[in-house]
Amino acid sequence: MDVIKNWKSMSTIQFCSMQLFELVYLLTLAFLPFVVAIREITYVIFAVLVFIVGIAVFKRCRAHTLNPLEKVVLITGCDTGLGNACARRLESKGFTVVAACYDDQSEGASKLREITSGRLHVLKLDITDVNSIKNCFIKVKSLCDKRGLWALINNAGTASFGDIEFSTIESFRKVLDVNLFGTVQITQAFLPLIRAAKGRVLTLTGSSGLLALPGQSALCMSKFGLEAFNDSLRQEMIPFGVNVITIRPGNFAGSTGLLNKSGLDKVKLSFEEMKNKANNEIKEIYGNNYMDSHYKQLCELAKSTAKSLSNVVTAVEHAVGSQSPRSRYLVDGGNQLLDLGNTLIRLSPCLPYALHDLLVRKFYGYK
Repeated sequence: MDVIKNWKSMSTIQFCSMQLFELVYLLTLAFLPFVVAIREITYVIFAVLVFIVGIAVFKRCRAHTLNPLEKVVLITGCDTGLGNACARRLESKGFTVVAACYDDQSEGASKLREITSGRLHVLKLDITDVNSIKNCFIKVKSLCDKRGLWALINNAGTASFGDIEFSTIESFRKVLDVNLFGTVQITQAFLPLIRAAKGRVLTLTGSSGLLALPGQSALCMSKFGLEAFNDSLRQEMIPFGVNVITIRPGNFAGSTGLLNKSGLDKVKLSFEEMKNKANNEIKEIYGNNYMDSHYKQLCELAKSTAKSLSNVVTAVEHAVGSQSPRSRYLVDGGNQLLDLGNTLIRLSPCLPYALHDLLVRKFYGYK
């Protein structure tokens, strides 16, 4: 009975890990006589083990962290969610953090002000407004002195959901103006300070920058654009010793302003507006319940999201504080065994287009 109870209490990951261990153990017993008998096989296995150990040592060396003292980091979009969490984490590690908020009187901004170490500064910033960027630049430059800006974390963004035939050109422009052109604008403004510090630019694109989904065309367009922007900027900044890093969070939308409770309420209102503005032909073709189905699909997606942002924040911390950060981070999320979006991204080079589209519709489509 105790064995049955223990088996039932196991998580899926624990169960799979135990089965994998037993499989490796049995295979080792089965092939050990051949390995001992054939010298060449022994040499190959030894070389593979040396290679694996070498990779582990190399990664360990790359993980060497920098001294955060007197290093200034600017983070956009700190009102809620990921930007707010990154500001807290980096401040706790000793970085001087400028937390830029669209609304500096928001609840998130007020809570950040409660941190009394003196290393965290809350500023108002609209990345689509030139004057707002100039005011932010003056403040950040005064904090940097002659050291320059160690890191710019491009996190601010917005989203618009809905099929292309239901969406307006204005909704596309709004998303692109914030997510893409706003990010380009803020990056251009602060590159001189970043070059002076031989620092780094981090841009959070998300899996939406690699996986286009139905009903998310505006968001995916902006994120695909950021991927291209970062790739070009990384090449241009190599001669100046500036690292340009792309961070791609997976299924974390339900823990951010995109698809949390308030985010879903906004989506519901926007869907009602789209439905009311759609012409009779569109309504007849798609059906009266089409937008409701899309909203339900987004609610299900929000339910499957990771409950914590800690994995993404840890990736950001590594990218900011590591001696040798990676150029790209794909961070798995979700509360299931696999992050479906990131899994599709990893498999897409090997899949026929028809099969890839079939899987996208199966996991992200709606009736």
